[in-house]
Amino acid sequence: MKATRKTWRAAACAAAAAGGLLALAPARAVAQKAQWTDVVYVPGFWSGGRIVPRPDSLALLMRVDYFSAPPKWRAEIRRTADGQTMGAPDILVGNGATVVVATRVGTTPLEQHALGRDPLVRAAADALDAAGRRKGAASGRLAERTAQGATLRVVYRRSVLNANFDAAMLEPGAQAGSRTLLASGLQSVGDQRSAAVVATAGARGVDRVKTPGGDVPVRPDTAAIARMERINVGSVALEEFMRAGGLGPYAAADTTAGRRP
Repeated sequence: MKATRKTWRAAACAAAAAGGLLALAPARAVAQKAQWTDVVYVPGFWSGGRIVPRPDSLALLMRVDYFSAPPKWRAEIRRTADGQTMGAPDILVGNGATVVVATRVGTTPLEQHALGRDPLVRAAADALDAAGRRKGAASGRLAERTAQGATLRVVYRRSVLNANFDAAMLEPGAQAGSRTLLASGLQSVGDQRSAAVVATAGARGVDRVKTPGGDVPVRPDTAAIARMERINVGSVALEEFMRAGGLGPYAAADTTAGRRP
């Protein structure tokens, strides 16, 4: 009887452990997803449509948006030719170490495409390892240096806390494989409003605002509000604003001082 009870207990423990592992499996699968952005700068400044090298300044070069669910991943590469606007994206879709260039008309292996000879594209693809996982820190400042120690590129990285994207983006043959989602992402950021700000500012058209010292008369400029609402801030201007203010990843110290490409 004792042996039988021990057998039952052992079986019950094994079943509980197996159930626990099964319960954890979906969570682990979800946790594998990662989404982040690398904004790449090089030493210098923009002048007349070209970058003038200067070691004490940084010129914006490109932005890369990554979506990863190992071993599959996707990178949307947008470059600037003047430091003011971003061009159309080049899209890489990978499955581990296998990488293709995806367009609306089909796919081409990166090694057989002209982009495969572009060092910036190669550097963008090198941000993931052969298993499709992100290399390096999840966020912050990453410096790439030459063998002599000179700064080659500076990457400012920021990650999405809860990556939530359509898995079809990682399939080069699917309809979403050649589409980009950055525009909708930027729109959602621009549409966010702070309830605290609205509550403090009050409704439009109010002519008196309550303060600790009493009511204060105000004269809202509705024309100014309309002008502000017509202003569209692009991704390049947003990055420069954040960098100038030391916000987000731009506040981080160099986390890869010894890294070399």
